[in-house]
Amino acid sequence: MKRNKFWIFLTIVFFIFLILPGASLADDTPQLTQGQAGQSKITFGLRLTGGAALLMRNDINDHLQSYNDYFHDYTTFTVDSELEPTKMGMDFSGEILVSFMPNFSIGIGAGYISAGKETTLELSDATYFVDYTYNPKFSVIPITLSFYYGIPMGSSMQVVLNAGFGYYLGTVDFDCLIEGDSGFYTYEESYVWSGRSNALGFHGGIDLEFGIARNVALVVGAKGRYAKLTDLIGDEDYEYNTSYGYSYSATYEDQTLWYYIYNEELPLVELWENKPTGMYVSDPRKAEVNLSGIVLQAGIKVTF
Repeated sequence: MKRNKFWIFLTIVFFIFLILPGASLADDTPQLTQGQAGQSKITFGLRLTGGAALLMRNDINDHLQSYNDYFHDYTTFTVDSELEPTKMGMDFSGEILVSFMPNFSIGIGAGYISAGKETTLELSDATYFVDYTYNPKFSVIPITLSFYYGIPMGSSMQVVLNAGFGYYLGTVDFDCLIEGDSGFYTYEESYVWSGRSNALGFHGGIDLEFGIARNVALVVGAKGRYAKLTDLIGDEDYEYNTSYGYSYSATYEDQTLWYYIYNEELPLVELWENKPTGMYVSDPRKAEVNLSGIVLQAGIKVTF
């Protein structure tokens, strides 16, 4: 099914961008670069952009909120601070542009996407306190193919529509540190895990290009992206240390990041070798790190 959707999407993209140039040639609207209307030679360019990625709902964020809800509603601990979700990341990309007809070009490129946030849940009562510190983060290298169509809005400005797809090479870290004081001893417990996953995704957006010099344009715009990393598998390093001298450490191989509903109420993300089971486990599936969202970007475009 996913393969069929991909080919349908690709067919639509090619159809749109092949039809639009013909409609443009029939129009008398002046072009951003004069004299291109009658040319058919291939030209090249470079496009560099960067900006902020506003991320959509994520399994890891749901997990963090579950811890907040659990300690608020089901325990006698006083919650001194809460775990905060990761809602924003950074997105950078560079592309080589190839243009072989007026106002239409193809971009082949790569980029770097990253997001993460260290956050702490602080709990206490009369004799005991414990801190849960999570540091979830991901870094992704997308390899992209994009299609651009420019609509001139005068001699030095144009609106550019774009769409395309990418292959996303991702790494996800899901680390947790627990620090406690029972009143008699202190302890530290840590889980350090890193997994890799690759995924196919799609993107599309709109830009404004402003000519600021010969063959140089300022680019400002936004794009939407749909992509998810799943089937995340990696090795986990576990350590436990106490103030009275006891310590323990272990490495667990091929641990998968799983998502499930605990007690029919709280969504959790945890590391298991196999699918989670138990009387309090429902709807288990492999966890997803959602890269989907809106990217607000700016950059520069150079043509040769």
